[in-house]
Amino acid sequence: MSHPNYPHAPQGGPSAPPIPPAPSSFEGQPSFEGRYPAAPQGEYQPGSYGQGPYSDRPRKSFVTTWILSLLLGTFGADRFYLGKIGSAVAKLLTAGGLGIWSIVDLIMTLTGNTRDKDGRPLDGYPENKKKAWIITGVVWLVSIITGVVLAIMSVAMITAAVNGRNIPVPPELPSASQTAPAPSNGTAPSNGTSPSNGTGVGANSFVATVSEGNTVKIGVLDSIYTTEIPDMTYLEPKNGGFLAVQVSWETLTGSSFSSPSNFAVYDADGKEGELVYLDEGLGALPTDEVGAGDVRKGVIAFDVKKGPVQVVVNDDYGDKTATFTLTPQ
Repeated sequence: MSHPNYPHAPQGGPSAPPIPPAPSSFEGQPSFEGRYPAAPQGEYQPGSYGQGPYSDRPRKSFVTTWILSLLLGTFGADRFYLGKIGSAVAKLLTAGGLGIWSIVDLIMTLTGNTRDKDGRPLDGYPENKKKAWIITGVVWLVSIITGVVLAIMSVAMITAAVNGRNIPVPPELPSASQTAPAPSNGTAPSNGTSPSNGTGVGANSFVATVSEGNTVKIGVLDSIYTTEIPDMTYLEPKNGGFLAVQVSWETLTGSSFSSPSNFAVYDADGKEGELVYLDEGLGALPTDEVGAGDVRKGVIAFDVKKGPVQVVVNDDYGDKTATFTLTPQ
């Protein structure tokens, strides 16, 4: 039976080549070698694991970071070096976080936990960490010792300054040869002084009764007339100057009470001079109870006109018990 729709091979002609069988998936994986072109040169080719776009940059030095952190950490120098500009500025403005931030960063650097801005470890840490720890410990120890020494020196200087202010500075009085003659027993009026109502006992002293049965010997040791009192330069004399008299107060019998207020002075016109209460440390006559045989010495001062003055000694009741005339030069 003939099939017109399918052409027959020519009779007696050569036979057609056999058609190769279709590859089967069970006979192995098909080969695609040579069927796809290689990727163009120059495009990104993935490398080994862990390599990134910053791998070509040199890593920051551990030694440099450690030195900057140790010496200039308060100013954020280590973070500036690592490229962490934002935190470096914050560290600078806060003085290293009041020192705490600086210490934390230094410890992190010494323990190998510091990274640069790309997150990479510092170069040279394993071979230099021991030396860095030793030097840091020495620097810390020296700093502590220096701080203690400076603190002790500061306390000593403050103590010396305070004690120096408490040292009494007696007024600078000239020698007796530069002053007026001291009061006498009244038998030598030529010297310009003469006590009254007192008992003369010597060229520069006399005895006065300050209360019933209680007697004192008052002596004039030195005197000066000046326009300025040492360490009291803020005082301005109203009468031209100040009269300073150094006296002694010795109780002979009973007991007495020494005080600058026991004395008063009057100038040649009879005007009373103003009593000046000297600052502590200027050697003023102490206000104190004086027993028999005890002596108190000190300075009494008055704002009075220069010239002959009458010095009045009052008893315990404020009444006049003796007077003498003094002429300062």
